[in-house]
Amino acid sequence: MKDSKEISENEKWQAVISCIDSYDGLFFYGVKTTGIFCRPSCRAKPPIRENTVFFDRPAAAIKAGFRPCKKCRPDQVVFQPDLDLVKKAKEFLDTNYNQSIDSKYIIKELGVSINHLARLFKQHTGFTITEYLAKVRVDKAIELIELSDEKIIDIAYMTGFKSLSNFYKCFKALTRCTPNAYKKGRGD
Repeated sequence: MKDSKEISENEKWQAVISCIDSYDGLFFYGVKTTGIFCRPSCRAKPPIRENTVFFDRPAAAIKAGFRPCKKCRPDQVVFQPDLDLVKKAKEFLDTNYNQSIDSKYIIKELGVSINHLARLFKQHTGFTITEYLAKVRVDKAIELIELSDEKIIDIAYMTGFKSLSNFYKCFKALTRCTPNAYKKGRGD
């Protein structure tokens, strides 16, 4: 493996414009006009060559007055953008489970296509987005059944289900019993 001093300026430039991730960690580049520094694999718009400077370490870029790119996070030792994207999607669903979830809003917030997000979500969680949302809603419903005296129908709507039949279907699929049977099983 090469170190930064063994890589020519031309080779670094080629790595930057080609977004080659095997150069990540070997060097970083800063863009004079924006004051931002990136990893070689950054998917941001390629800079103009004359506006580009190279650094061996993130600390050197920061010392020179550059700030880390928010897209490629060169200030983090380990950067897993796909995992970060899935984490943000999960946080959104966990927080907004009781509302109508519009996939267009999610992808606008995260800046990716729905197909890309769906593929990454399934890959990293084992669930589709819809399956995960149903699981979160059922988990919240179980919590409400256990901790409150709310009626089942009210719990269904409080947890974001739009129909009672869908609530029963999802609840039974995940718990192997109906909400009423679950409630009675607790001794209520």
